[in-house]
Amino acid sequence: MMPTLPPFILDAIAQPVGCVQDHAAWVARLRDALSGDLGMAFLLDDDTNYNPAHSLACKLSGRDEGLKKRFEFDLRFYISSKAPLFAVYCFDRKWAMVDRGEVNHPIDPARLPEAAKSLIDKARAMFAAQGLQEVAHAYFFLPAPGCATQLDGLPATVFESLFAEIV
Repeated sequence: MMPTLPPFILDAIAQPVGCVQDHAAWVARLRDALSGDLGMAFLLDDDTNYNPAHSLACKLSGRDEGLKKRFEFDLRFYISSKAPLFAVYCFDRKWAMVDRGEVNHPIDPARLPEAAKSLIDKARAMFAAQGLQEVAHAYFFLPAPGCATQLDGLPATVFESLFAEIV
């Protein structure tokens, strides 16, 4: 059964893209706080071509003892300019969580190794303290009512409407 969109997502989808310069400055401050809290560098991607959000990215690597595999993830936190929302988006560079040939992003954060989940949970807590609400992975591919992509005019998903058309 497909989940229905909660009101906070429907309200955000209907909003225009926010002021790019103000949003970029705010996300840069979030990056600095996140880097300090987690003790690792995050890169800011403030390209707004087909993106109503900016992202903070880092690489996570290690070994998952349960899977007996090394993992390497590109982890991005997208911060929407439409509303105080964020999303966790993870690329599985080593195909540790999916079989080769399958789509390796986005990986549901619930499937990640404990070390990665712990870091994401710390980031979630920091974002929540800043007044941001998470748009869960389960909503990413649902249709965004009344929205089309800028790139090709096709019906947009929630993720495309709130965060990025091109990842």
